[in-house]
Parts: sequence; C-alpha cells; structure tokens
Amino acid sequence: MEVYGEAAVAKFCRKHPASRRPLQRFLEIVKQANWPHFAAVNSTFAAADYVSGRLVFDIGGNKYRIVASVDFDEQILVVDEVMTHEEYNRGTI
Repeated sequence: MEVYGEAAVAKFCRKHPASRRPLQRFLEIVKQANWPHFAAVNSTFAAADYVSGRLVFDIGGNKYRIVASVDFDEQILVVDEVMTHEEYNRGTI
C-alpha cells in the first residue's frame, strides 16, 4: 500500500509526542499491506471501521484515530485526519 499524508502524521506527532511510536508502527504496517478489500483491512486491524466512505483506525490502544481514504484497486491510502480519541468523539469526522 502506498501512503500519502505522512506530513499530517508527523505534525500530529510533534503536538502529541507520545503518539510517535504507535503511529510510526501503523505506517510501517500499512506500507507492507496489500489489501484488496475492507475485510483484508480488518484482518490486519481488527478495530478498523468503515465510516462515511472512509476508514477509521484505532491506534495506540485506542488513544489516537487515523481517518483515511483508500483506493483498493490502486493500493493507495491517503491519511485525511489524525486526531486523539477525544477529538474524534467530539464529532470531528
């Protein structure tokens, strides 16, 4: 999977230093993934959800969220938003 939007992840990590390790691990896993459909995403990230046409990943023991768009045919994941669990619960998406 090719990943776009790593700058947003880096910016979030600067603001929330404790998120750096789990978010970097997430990116490493995604870059190695070959997901033909959403069920394959769930086999890698069991807590991933499909909400309003985008994927929502729980990261770092449910402390952080990544909202991403994915093109399964082209094998591209675009990070749309990175936020804390609290920000997500406030209805940011």
